Amino acid sequence: MAIAKRGTRVIIVDGERYRWVVAPSDEAGLAIVVVGGDGDEQRMATWVEHGVVIAPGLVAAVIRQALLHHGWTPWQRGKQVTLRCRDRAPDLADLRLITWPPATW
Repeated sequence: MAIAKRGTRVIIVDGERYRWVVAPSDEAGLAIVVVGGDGDEQRMATWVEHGVVIAPGLVAAVIRQALLHHGWTPWQRGKQVTLRCRDRAPDLADLRLITWPPATW
């Protein structure tokens, strides 16, 4: 799933290029939406609480966590990976993300 290039930002994480944007707010908070490079492959969205400052450091930490622990493959087609940050004040050194919605729902 692609995201429109207009309004997105570019970030380089571990030598790879990604594009990201903050989705409009709703009841659940704000979503950081990320795709790899300029492609239209698998997209990742991570929900954070309202009030969380979304800066490049947080985006890079979310990308690393999604790649390492949640099976996100930004260079292949696939269903969107949706995650949720469990902390209201995320610690970038110990970011805790969970798959959303939980499998127990």
